[in-house]
Amino acid sequence: MRWFGTGNSKGPQRSIELDFIRGIAIIAVMGFHFHTVHTGSTLIAVIEYPLKSFGKEGVNLFFTLSGFLVGGLLLKQYAKVGHIDARRFIIRRIFKIWPAYYVLILFHVFAGRHPTSTFLLQNLTHMQNYLGTSITQTWSLAVEEHFYLFLPALLSVVVMLKLRANAIIATLLAICAIVLAARCVVVAKGDLDAAFFYTQYRIDSLLFGVILAAVYWMKPELYRRFAARKKTLIAMVVALVAWLVLAIKDVPLDESIGYTVQALGFCALIVLTIEYSHKLRESWLFRAVAWIGVYSYGIYLWHSLALAPGDMLIRKFAALHVPAIAAWAPVLIAQFVIAIVIGYVTTRAVEFPFLRLRDAIFPARRKGPKGEGMPEELEVPAVGGHVL
Repeated sequence: MRWFGTGNSKGPQRSIELDFIRGIAIIAVMGFHFHTVHTGSTLIAVIEYPLKSFGKEGVNLFFTLSGFLVGGLLLKQYAKVGHIDARRFIIRRIFKIWPAYYVLILFHVFAGRHPTSTFLLQNLTHMQNYLGTSITQTWSLAVEEHFYLFLPALLSVVVMLKLRANAIIATLLAICAIVLAARCVVVAKGDLDAAFFYTQYRIDSLLFGVILAAVYWMKPELYRRFAARKKTLIAMVVALVAWLVLAIKDVPLDESIGYTVQALGFCALIVLTIEYSHKLRESWLFRAVAWIGVYSYGIYLWHSLALAPGDMLIRKFAALHVPAIAAWAPVLIAQFVIAIVIGYVTTRAVEFPFLRLRDAIFPARRKGPKGEGMPEELEVPAVGGHVL
């Protein structure tokens, strides 16, 4: 797997493939949320279609990728030394997630964009996906936070029982089946909001990523056989795309079995990207998307601030009687640029310094090339068909 810097030559090296996947996910989320000019143009509608249709699926991709990476941290440790350090894991997650998150909350408290009653208690307790929040994009972060507590607890039981890889995978699959059944029941009752927001109905998207991590770290021969089936991986991704195009408009269908279909397709996408993107890695487009992926967390937290400037531009173009088709691109591009710049600045100002502090106090235990510490959430073993 190729590694590239984060802009600091002394900083950690990152996986360009995994950041490319992050970039795809955050671009989908931004495209879904950003406001656009209604042009009536068929060509513009075709261009807009993937941007305006698959934002929620970008969140699902984040979930599965997070399960693969975060699950890999603990399963790799269990596979190597036979135990997990849950306390160290949670502390390192806190340094990764909380500083930027609480800066966002503090900003909204002082900016007064929303009454504090609509977000403060909900977000401070990480219950915003149940209680609702006016900082709407943070609902998925609550699901991730709950997952960060659930997974170490589950794997602590695994350690206590000394379960092997097959038993771990079977247990995770059983939990995913239970979650799917429970979600189908909730959807059948008509509670689509619960099926979409509540952790107990969404955690299987993360657990499928953990299952992939279990195969990756604990059954490398099985991973090799799976990764070698390029046509199967492509067929799974094509099936995923077909589902996204044809089925997600049926909300009950998508929120019941759809999340499972997506998680499986995203697992295939992750493997396909890790193993077979080597011919694309040097292209400017691949590297540009991967660069955006580096700052995806900051962009995700702050991208809603680009909406107001977008609306202002729409009103200004309308007042100047600029044709809608001419105003469309500047409005959309401006929102992307604003969101990416804010995400870049906040990541550099908040997230990266706290990650350096974390690595100084709780350093990553594995050393990378030339003795440099590689960020644990990006470590991937050389088990595939290519140099990783």
